[in-house]
Amino acid sequence: MKMGELRPVNIPIQMMTVTDTSGKMNPIRFRFEAQDHHIETVMIEKTECRDESNYAGVREKRFICTAVIGQMRRVMEIRYHVGNQQWRIFQFLA
Repeated sequence: MKMGELRPVNIPIQMMTVTDTSGKMNPIRFRFEAQDHHIETVMIEKTECRDESNYAGVREKRFICTAVIGQMRRVMEIRYHVGNQQWRIFQFLA
């Protein structure tokens, strides 16, 4: 599976963020292990919006980001689970 062919379902990622002086997280880039076991790195071009949710006691930070994956510009929803401190691509939006 190539990075541009990912299915839009909860893909675990390693995220690099920068936190500003007010505590706001800004995603910079992420990486993950592709199906053929090589590591793909993706630079985030822009964070379109961010919010926080608390569904059934599960607190998550949600980021809508734009990144170039392969040769395609993709918009994706990335979520950070506050309780277990894990990042994932929740879904691709475009």
